[in-house]
Amino acid sequence: MIWPIKKLREISDDEIKNSFLIALDQVFNNDAFLLESDANERSIAHKLAEYLQQQFNGWHIDCEYNRHGLSSKEIPGIESCDVEKSSNLVLPDIIIHHRNTDDNLIVIEIKKNKMVDKCDNAKLSAFTKQDGGYKYQFGLFIGFDGLSEPQIVWYKNGGRVGGLR
Repeated sequence: MIWPIKKLREISDDEIKNSFLIALDQVFNNDAFLLESDANERSIAHKLAEYLQQQFNGWHIDCEYNRHGLSSKEIPGIESCDVEKSSNLVLPDIIIHHRNTDDNLIVIEIKKNKMVDKCDNAKLSAFTKQDGGYKYQFGLFIGFDGLSEPQIVWYKNGGRVGGLR
């Protein structure tokens, strides 16, 4: 289903989840080679973003988007979640939003062969807090493992929620 341009809260949670699942199915149907050949996470994210663009017409779908308005995208305290993290700057794998507005629909973190970790959990929780700086309607973690069913974890209002699949 292609969504006409709508304001953020005019799309129901079920519509968002179903549109996401259609795009995810397209990755498995059209780009299985990327999943089974151990292609880079960015390649998988790019293809998923292309299919999301078809589902969310009128929204900007960006990969590794580092802006919040004209400023850098940051989450205070996120540098402490991992010894390899050296700053509060964040680059979500995919976001669905209207650039330079507060219309933030979905923020997505993708991993290969991994379960959700504490950094992804902290980022997705912070991005979806409605009293925070970003207020995404949904956060989404996708853990790919070849052609196996991916782990999907939905976030809303700063915490994990039950979801489809």
